[in-house]
Amino acid sequence: MTQEKLSLVECTAEPPEGVYWVNLPLHTINVLAQMRSTISTDSIDDLSASIKKTGQMNLAIVIALTESESRRYLKQINAMWGTEYKISSFSPVYLDELGCDHYLFIVAGHRRLKAVQMNKGTYFGCQLWVGISFSKALRLQFQENLHQQVTLDDEARFLALLWRQEKKSRPNLTLATFSRSLGKKPDQVRRSIRFTSLPVEIQNLVLPSSQFKKGIGFALLCELARLQEARVAQGIGFNETELMGLAYTMVVNYRTAKAVAGWVTEQIKEINGQNTMFELTIEDAVNTARTSVRSGLEWTIGQGCSHLEAVAHFHTDDKMQKIASQTAVTAVGRIIDLVGQTAPQIIAGIQGGRGATSVTKRIKEVIS
Repeated sequence: MTQEKLSLVECTAEPPEGVYWVNLPLHTINVLAQMRSTISTDSIDDLSASIKKTGQMNLAIVIALTESESRRYLKQINAMWGTEYKISSFSPVYLDELGCDHYLFIVAGHRRLKAVQMNKGTYFGCQLWVGISFSKALRLQFQENLHQQVTLDDEARFLALLWRQEKKSRPNLTLATFSRSLGKKPDQVRRSIRFTSLPVEIQNLVLPSSQFKKGIGFALLCELARLQEARVAQGIGFNETELMGLAYTMVVNYRTAKAVAGWVTEQIKEINGQNTMFELTIEDAVNTARTSVRSGLEWTIGQGCSHLEAVAHFHTDDKMQKIASQTAVTAVGRIIDLVGQTAPQIIAGIQGGRGATSVTKRIKEVIS
């Protein structure tokens, strides 16, 4: 058997055209907002120790743009992330082979950059891509971050923003084609787009808080977004306060994303059937008032008040000429009965609170 011979020179890989494998001075690399909103300190410490021991094994991705290209790039970054970068905040470097000034921006490898900085290194190993498009840069960033998974909410925001960016430049682009190009299923991307349609404060419920130590599940918030999408389509979208309270309600009343999905599906069926949502949401409000965490109690009671006010205007408001459903009428009756039956406990429950004396007096007047 003949032994095979290899030439290391002939086997040496060459970078694609317009790409250079280089070691750049750290101070020449500019950092902008990117898809990973947070970086774990522990992961940086581990990576820093690894690089210190073995060196930087994997190249980061940096792009080199002329001044005009950089201005366009920064404008698109600002529009995407809500930042206010200006070209005057960055310093260009002169690239001999290209014969002009370029601005260097890191696209992928932010963790490696921080780790090398922690080790007080002076050079950083990179693939330097020259003059690429904004969409190409975003795709490189997305593919690179597959190796070190970003949080679901960060990925959702990025996918939604990238979809809008590419759809703007390619109106005929379908969601299925876009999803396949990123190795994603259309439903995953569609869910991401829905999630980012929620107000930022609602999106941030995925983060740990005093009410929920681990935050509210991403899948649950996606279901909330699905319900909101259906309501908006019918012109009856929730406001931010209502969305906040409904998120708390879902957490308390439904323990799994599957259970929430079932409830949302039933709600959407009601909407699409042009039936009133009142009998569903008012009952949820009453049930939640019994089981909700203290932080959501004020909202729940407020929701009940809002629904009662809506009923009161069914025939007095020109904009709301509506016949209450039997279930809605029954729900109102239940609330009146509930207040009458539990008045002593309610009076005891509010005792000590500011304004409790006057409210107690009013409760007694109503039930007398």
